[in-house]
Amino acid sequence: MRWGKNTVKARHWLKIISFIGLSVWSLQFAPPSYADDPAIQEITPFLPKAYQVGQGPFTYLGFKVYDAKYYVNDNEGKTGFAIRLEYVRKVLGADLLKATMQQFARLGASESDIAKWEEELGKLYPNVDSGHQITAIYNPNGTTTFLHNGKLIGKMASELFSKYFFSIWLDPKTNRPDLRRQLLGDLCSPSIISTSCIK
Repeated sequence: MRWGKNTVKARHWLKIISFIGLSVWSLQFAPPSYADDPAIQEITPFLPKAYQVGQGPFTYLGFKVYDAKYYVNDNEGKTGFAIRLEYVRKVLGADLLKATMQQFARLGASESDIAKWEEELGKLYPNVDSGHQITAIYNPNGTTTFLHNGKLIGKMASELFSKYFFSIWLDPKTNRPDLRRQLLGDLCSPSIISTSCIK
């Protein structure tokens, strides 16, 4: 069968258009690349498939203290997740410790657990300044790893501690529900925090 010149040209352009369309579709649905994200570079040694879900500001008395970012290794957080706090003002480690203990008490941790965690975190929490970051990474073995500006500063090997610590931002009972919604997006809290999907 002989093809006319116009038919051949039409088939040629159809192939080009189809290729372009497929390329655009692939780009649209391909997972985002975070190769240049310093937070991902910090987290992936612990959570190889980590990606950012959401972020939002934490304010106190009208002043922003830090931007919080939430990362997961899978949509349900079963294989690990992380919270990264990017500070925009100076905060003493002692003040971070006091605020954390207050949150533990508000969320219902026992006095004995709070006393034990206060002693351990007191040796771990650094002073932070504007531009500093603290990253807390949960591993399914129950351990929470802490990084300060990308450097390991300590670990808390307690699943109960991990539950209460990350509940500060992710539990339905958090006192920052707007920030929680910004962090989780369409996802549910990890099962270590809540077994029901409350948004």
